[in-house]
Amino acid sequence: MPRRIPIPPPLLALAKAQAGAVTMAQCRAAGLPRTGVARLVAEGLWAKAGRGLYVTHCLAWGAATRQWLALLAAGDGAALGFETAAALQGWQPSTDAVHVVVPHARRVVQWGPWQVHSSRIAFATRGDPPCTSVERTALDMVRAEPYRAASVLADVVNSRRTNPTRILKELEKFEQFPRREVARGILGDVGEGALSVLEMMWLRDVERAHGLPRGERQTRSRAGYRDIRYGRLVVELDGRMGHTGSRGFRDMDRDNLHVLQGETTMRFGFHDTDTRPCACAAMVTAALRMLGHPVDWRSCRRGCVESEALLDRT
Repeated sequence: MPRRIPIPPPLLALAKAQAGAVTMAQCRAAGLPRTGVARLVAEGLWAKAGRGLYVTHCLAWGAATRQWLALLAAGDGAALGFETAAALQGWQPSTDAVHVVVPHARRVVQWGPWQVHSSRIAFATRGDPPCTSVERTALDMVRAEPYRAASVLADVVNSRRTNPTRILKELEKFEQFPRREVARGILGDVGEGALSVLEMMWLRDVERAHGLPRGERQTRSRAGYRDIRYGRLVVELDGRMGHTGSRGFRDMDRDNLHVLQGETTMRFGFHDTDTRPCACAAMVTAALRMLGHPVDWRSCRRGCVESEALLDRT
């Protein structure tokens, strides 16, 4: 019977910390020779995952194993980034994709089930496994897909893992950034309390465009948090997620509690805010006037004629 190959305890501990992924260099440094590694692979106890890369079991590779393989293939200074880092940081859903960011000098990385992103801009790493910072992760995602800027920046700030000031500071490191002013504007909106794409649309197309008084955002009450408060008028912005099924009844409870507190609630959805911002503004203006708040109407000249007629009837 072949003699069992002893695996040094330090190597076992390292493999456990790296989700089963190790390099030949790590094996040799721990005292396991090349012949020992080759025999473990030949006997089906380990799997060869690439040039100098190994997995210390014969099971299917999970996400953590693939992430560590990508990091080990990329070498020192590499970090998980983009959606992979965002999921590990807890502000984006988990993903099967593995994104690894490497310094530009090490831009050639062996092929594997991962995507390599070369960066000329220095980046710090955080955590275990190492990831790009929360701010850098968000900006890399925005830079890769500028059309997602509003949702990505709102999500990361809403997660309370960073704030607009820190993201703007990180943005200064980029000499070139697509639609930089748009990103700055979005961060300004988020800084004012707009924590979703829908809330940003309301702030820009309803409140600012029609000269409504600046609302208080995310204020606390007995019923929880209000989206926007204009004095005794509460505006709740309802996206589809979180406002269906049993959660819809929570909205009713909140509205009823607002009434008991002497407040009136109006609700608007994504379709209203996107396609009828003038009508939304007119209804809020009319409601504020009925509640005794003097509000001047300002037409945005985007189709406010019908909205002005609504105000004339109230």
